[in-house]
Order: sequence, then structure tokens, then C-alpha cells
Amino acid sequence: MVKIKNARNLGVTFSTRRAGLFKKACELCTLCGAEIAIDIFSPDGKVFSFGHLSVDTLVESFLGRNLPPPNNVVHNQQIVDLRKVGICELNTKLMNLEGVL
Repeated sequence: MVKIKNARNLGVTFSTRRAGLFKKACELCTLCGAEIAIDIFSPDGKVFSFGHLSVDTLVESFLGRNLPPPNNVVHNQQIVDLRKVGICELNTKLMNLEGVL
């Protein structure tokens, strides 16, 4: 394996791999009941996080700090917001592909 030199190809590959990694993490949480937190830094320096239940709660638990369990209303809203973001990303990709065609 060799690092991708072209910046555009690097960005596309990063986005694809990030989505795949988050999908696998979500499946692992659902199927096995695992608690997972992932932080990824893009080549541009942007931070992307995945956490089930939440990144902050899992990190605090890992560090041995006891926090109250997340509020279900807040947690459910976070899930809805993440789904909306995912749908927006997919719509953007669809519009780009339609433009190319």
C-alpha cells in the first residue's frame, strides 16, 4: 500500500473509508451490544466522531469517571440529527453523480 498523492482522490477515498468504518462500528454496536467511540482526523484536519451511546460518555467511562446515563430524549435527537446529516450527504453525492451523467 502506498499513500495517495492526489489530494482529490485522497479526499474521496477518506470519505468512503470513513463511512465504511462508521457503518461497521454501528453494526458491531447493534449486533453485539458493544460500546464504541471513534475519532478520525481527516487529511484536512477536520475531526469526525462516532460514538454509541455518545463519544463523551464512553470516554468518561473509559477514564473511570462516573457520569449519569445519557438522556433518552437527547440521545434520540442525536440519532435523528446523524441520520439527517447522512441523508444530506447522500443527496449531495446523488446530485453530483447526476451532474456527471
